[in-house]
Amino acid sequence: MVIPDNGQITINGEDINSSPLYRNQIDYLPQIANFPSNLKVSELLKMINDIRGGSAREVELIELFGIEKFLSKRLNNLSGGTKQKVNIVMAFMFDSPILILDEPTTGLDPLALIKLKSLINEEKTKGKTILVTSHIMSFVEEVATKIIFLLEGKSYFNGSMTEIKDQTKQEDLEHAIATFLEDRHA
Repeated sequence: MVIPDNGQITINGEDINSSPLYRNQIDYLPQIANFPSNLKVSELLKMINDIRGGSAREVELIELFGIEKFLSKRLNNLSGGTKQKVNIVMAFMFDSPILILDEPTTGLDPLALIKLKSLINEEKTKGKTILVTSHIMSFVEEVATKIIFLLEGKSYFNGSMTEIKDQTKQEDLEHAIATFLEDRHA
């Protein structure tokens, strides 16, 4: 939805500015689940299915995240964690080759977090591109294959987990990122 100032974004070799059809290849989980509050969970899922053309995984994901008991509840009556589980179900319902997950751990309980990590790793084995933005470095360390550290539009690192730890001489990602932040402020 944001038009870049410079550079080029391509999906499967096609410039995204040439056609909006690339959007059909991307599933997105926003940081904040902001749904119409008057809808029931089941109504929201039906609406998204109608827009996107149906999902073979919906029931599996509903069961995985335990939201079947919330299907008849209005979205404004759900906790933040339950809204995030609904958000996750919607992001993974369709078998798109690209997933963008913005702060996917927000509000999740430990069991849901374990299930999310497992789901991400399962999707990675299918060859999908999964872009995760997160401030929780332990989570990133568990699910990421490649790290790109961006701050205010500038790339400070682009490489593997091993490479970032070697370059910064740190044992974990949190300290490695902190090294970049300290260097930036020095």
